[in-house]
Amino acid sequence: MRLNLFLARAGAGSRREADGWIREGRVRVNGLPPAGMGPSVDPLRDRITLDGKLLVWKKEHRYLAYHKPAGILVSRRSQGGHPTVFQALGDRVRGLHAVGRLDLPTEGLLLFTDDGALAEALLHPRTALSRLYRVWVAPVPAAQAMRTLRGGAVIEGVEILPRRVILEGQERGLGRLLIEILEGKKREVRLLARAAGLHVERMLRIQFGPIRLGALAPGAVRPLTQGEVRSLRRSAGIPDAFPGPMGGDTLRPATRSRRRGR
Repeated sequence: MRLNLFLARAGAGSRREADGWIREGRVRVNGLPPAGMGPSVDPLRDRITLDGKLLVWKKEHRYLAYHKPAGILVSRRSQGGHPTVFQALGDRVRGLHAVGRLDLPTEGLLLFTDDGALAEALLHPRTALSRLYRVWVAPVPAAQAMRTLRGGAVIEGVEILPRRVILEGQERGLGRLLIEILEGKKREVRLLARAAGLHVERMLRIQFGPIRLGALAPGAVRPLTQGEVRSLRRSAGIPDAFPGPMGGDTLRPATRSRRRGR
């Protein structure tokens, strides 16, 4: 790794600023001035200082957003002949973990990262991170069904209470709802709909915390921006960190035939 890139990744400043520090003789590699402007260093072995202060290598985490299609499992292992997200995405998510789950028929936003501390904090109940779903139900909910949805229900001893429920309109004979929840309990939106006498025909997660699905196509994956990662960290109550690149270029949708690898 080039020395100026190490200095930037360690959070000291930009690569242009790093070049200036190297020229000014403020940087030492293993106690010695670097040879030339662009020497290579080993961030795990070399001792690198700026103005006598030891710089610590910060691992470059990766953060990706994926539009999960229906019929794909959020699992490492295939079940019932259904492909998994890891099979669908292959090398693009090698070394990464899914942040939470979406059940088999649910579509929409799913995050991947190798930042274990952030993933754990986002999923912890005390974080109360918002999940926003667009849900198509049958029949179109009447007033009583809407009262049940908004008032919540206790199902199998577990309270399910949405933060908000909005009837957006009707579409092809179905009611189109916007449902926001603050926890990721298993199938809670579907169970709540059932308690209101409704059947979920389609369910799409359009937002997870501050991250929006937007125009990301089904099966496509994109890196989160630095601003999005900072917003996630703030939502999880984690101090901001110097961000490196977030994971690469936007990629085309993955097809189910690619096997490499709510």
